Amino acid sequence: IIMPRRKDAITTGKYYHVYNRGINHTRIFQSSRNYFFFINQLKNILIPTYANMIAYVLMPTHFHFLVEVTSEDFPKGFGRFSNSYTKAFNIEQDRSGPLFESRFKAKSIEKDDYILALSRYIHLNPVKANLVKKPEDWPWSSYPEILGQRAGNLPKTDFLLNYFSGGQPERKYQDFVDSELPQVDQKIQFLYFE
Repeated sequence: IIMPRRKDAITTGKYYHVYNRGINHTRIFQSSRNYFFFINQLKNILIPTYANMIAYVLMPTHFHFLVEVTSEDFPKGFGRFSNSYTKAFNIEQDRSGPLFESRFKAKSIEKDDYILALSRYIHLNPVKANLVKKPEDWPWSSYPEILGQRAGNLPKTDFLLNYFSGGQPERKYQDFVDSELPQVDQKIQFLYFE
């Protein structure tokens, strides 16, 4: 399949919200093995050759990344990454054809406050989807690494923490993310009572 050319060029040194979902909202992860393989392919193909990972979350049907692009060949590298995952997933699941809905989306992020807000949005995704009560309980996210609760080398954990001066930047970042939790709960309750 030949994808149409991207309207907006992806520029080295800029930050992007990169995301995609399964075709027809299908699950792109069926097991923990799929999540682990996806993360390994990220490390082997995409990060840090084409981008630095700032924050990520992998959800059953979609994913979100906050990245700093480090190569003008990012779209090509991303294509290699997603194709490698699709091929392996298709073999394992005895399926054929595309796994992802379309070409990945990439929205440029210009302002620091939007970078922080986007990281919070990414990390709260599993709570909003009612998969966990607290974002640190979702294993397929950069959040536990940023908080120092899990060792790892995929996200650049210092990037977000550097926004919080003084001591205990992990605690301050967690407070920042948790400040949205009451609104998430209200949104979920609103859905239940409608």
